[in-house]
Amino acid sequence: MKKIFIFLLLGNFVFANSYAIKYKGITLGIISTLDTLSQNYLKAKVSNPIVRFLLKHNFYVFYDGKKPKSDDTRFRKDNKKILFALKQAILYKPKNENFIIDKKRNIILKCQDKICKFDYFSNKKLNAHGIIEFDKNGKFYKLTEEKSSVEIVRN
Repeated sequence: MKKIFIFLLLGNFVFANSYAIKYKGITLGIISTLDTLSQNYLKAKVSNPIVRFLLKHNFYVFYDGKKPKSDDTRFRKDNKKILFALKQAILYKPKNENFIIDKKRNIILKCQDKICKFDYFSNKKLNAHGIIEFDKNGKFYKLTEEKSSVEIVRN
């Protein structure tokens, strides 16, 4: 019994800082670390066998800017600047900030206590809206982009 308990405890410790990326409630993959966010991408190991079959790759990279180098990977460009909003929220938690991307695009990020809300506009049209949540210790817990039903949530 002790061995089973230790195994379960170690298993929880290994995945304590991992995050699941979900689309419409279906887990697509597991993000082992958010450290790559500083380089403007997140890399997930595909955990769903159906998704792995459809993608024909073992990894999924969601990136903004320059495409990172990675083997056996399906890449997806972040056209709605979700990673930018997440990075700014984690680093600064701005009270009410309008980030100008270029002439046609901007992100408004508003943070209060443990919740940040972001709105992405392109040509003055709302293209993405989401919520970034933090736990009681101020660590990132969950991102929900409501228009496309994408979630990144801590396991």
